[in-house]
Amino acid sequence: MAKSFKDRLFERLPGTRTATEETRPRQQAEAGLLQKISGFWREFKTEMKKVTWPGRKETVSSTAVVIVTVLVIVLFLGLVDYALGRIVYTVLNY
Repeated sequence: MAKSFKDRLFERLPGTRTATEETRPRQQAEAGLLQKISGFWREFKTEMKKVTWPGRKETVSSTAVVIVTVLVIVLFLGLVDYALGRIVYTVLNY
């Protein structure tokens, strides 16, 4: 029998982990501020170890794409602004 949409929606995706008792965050309701900060810092370091940072080549190429895109948009908006300004000027001074 085919799975329903709801069953497929809640099915665990490949490559994902389910929360188990040891990976769930500990209840820190009664913990003090220092324990909360140290717990946050520990989780932060753990997550930062999982990050895949881009290399220099990828960073430079991505930056170049962003700069070129911004310049194209600035040029386009500048031309539109100039054209609309001339149109309004022409209409008001007719």
